[in-house]
Amino acid sequence: MKKNELILWLASFIITFLSIYIFNLLDKNYPITGTFGIEGEKVSYRFEKVHYGKDDFSVVIRSDVKNLSGKLFWKSYSDSVWLSSQLKTSKMILEGSIKSLKPLQTLEYFVELKYKDKTYRLPDNKKVLLLFFGKIPTAVNVLQFLFIYIGLLLAIRTGLEFFNNNKKTKKFSMLTVILFVTLLVLINPLYLTYKFGYINSSIPTISKLFPVRLMLVTLLWIISMIVSFRYSSIKYIALAAAVITIFLLLY
Repeated sequence: MKKNELILWLASFIITFLSIYIFNLLDKNYPITGTFGIEGEKVSYRFEKVHYGKDDFSVVIRSDVKNLSGKLFWKSYSDSVWLSSQLKTSKMILEGSIKSLKPLQTLEYFVELKYKDKTYRLPDNKKVLLLFFGKIPTAVNVLQFLFIYIGLLLAIRTGLEFFNNNKKTKKFSMLTVILFVTLLVLINPLYLTYKFGYINSSIPTISKLFPVRLMLVTLLWIISMIVSFRYSSIKYIALAAAVITIFLLLY
């Protein structure tokens, strides 16, 4: 592999990694985490905003504080009364659980910790909105992950071929189209079927199985591939497609 190609591949990996990292930080479903102190000892928490599968949803708090106790409170939007349960204590862990709901159902929850005569409501005196999804088989989850992020990596690499005089733009464009078409037609519909619990429950509409963003990304790369084959004088098409792909897929 030539030095300039190695640099372009390295740049592609870095851009892909940073794009995914920033997306995760900005994601509205990113967990709420924090650490605070009680008499010089640490208490750390992580409150999830989504839950997959039929297993009970668990809330875990790590504490170095002895004799710390707490309760887990929750209610669905259709209920007016808060339910609660005592957090179980084991060594440095306080843990509670909530029975899983059906896909796309939601509930609110929070935790109250007690130490001596003080009460601490987590997280930061707020309530967390929890959204439930169906159980996704590991194989489907892995395929979804690989096709999205390898497709993103290849799209970025295709765009950066602009700095290599577009020598391999046609080849990379074809591979990118194949990946996104397979994702759109085969992998993603299966993934969404499990995620939203459509199996044995309802017949989804086409728009629910084929998201607009993914359709636009696929169409974008089909157009980019055609232009790269027929109008080689247009140098910026793949680079522009790569930039648009990052925002369509992640933001």
